[in-house]
Amino acid sequence: MNVLNSMRAYSPSESRSMRIRIPLLAMSAMFFAAVPAIQQFDPPVSQWMRQHPMPGDLEKAVQLSEAFAHGSGVIAIFLILLQVDLSNRKRLANAAIYVLMVGGLANAAKYFLPRLRPNSGIEVADVQSTWLPFIFGIGRKSSELSFPSGHTATAVALAISLSIIYPRGVYGFATLAVLALLQRIYSGAHYPTDCLAGAGIAIAIGCLWPWPVVKAS
Repeated sequence: MNVLNSMRAYSPSESRSMRIRIPLLAMSAMFFAAVPAIQQFDPPVSQWMRQHPMPGDLEKAVQLSEAFAHGSGVIAIFLILLQVDLSNRKRLANAAIYVLMVGGLANAAKYFLPRLRPNSGIEVADVQSTWLPFIFGIGRKSSELSFPSGHTATAVALAISLSIIYPRGVYGFATLAVLALLQRIYSGAHYPTDCLAGAGIAIAIGCLWPWPVVKAS
């Protein structure tokens, strides 16, 4: 009886997040597996998106969505939420650490898997020539740090964390993450598989992250 009462005490959002961990881990694995499988399509897709401008309002929405994927934007969002939602301060602080850690890990991975950005200005013969030999150290140029997409990892992590805390906004948060992903490809900062890898990192860590369990009042 005590076990049943304890299970009933958890909020619906907590039990729901527990149930979807395995499918999300499977999704993350699929994203990582897709990187070598479809990377030959990276150059033509990237080139096509950069050569075909979006309609005005959609382009503005895509470009503005970068704030949802940038470290400064993430910090601003959490600082505001920590001030206005006192009841969720513990969960918000935990979520902020998760999002910033995901972004940091994705950016650190760039130095071990160097790849030319689509807008680097360097002509490449094929997709294999976009990858650069690993050289230990942090002396890489920004144009050589395409893989994985740190912005996408940050945006997806932010969408995951906010959806766990505010489940009613899940579709809005997911939309912002998708727009941020499109912005990285549209701007020529990343190839599609860079973004898939970034999303995979965020999802995998999110599934393993120790989210605080909050009991319903």
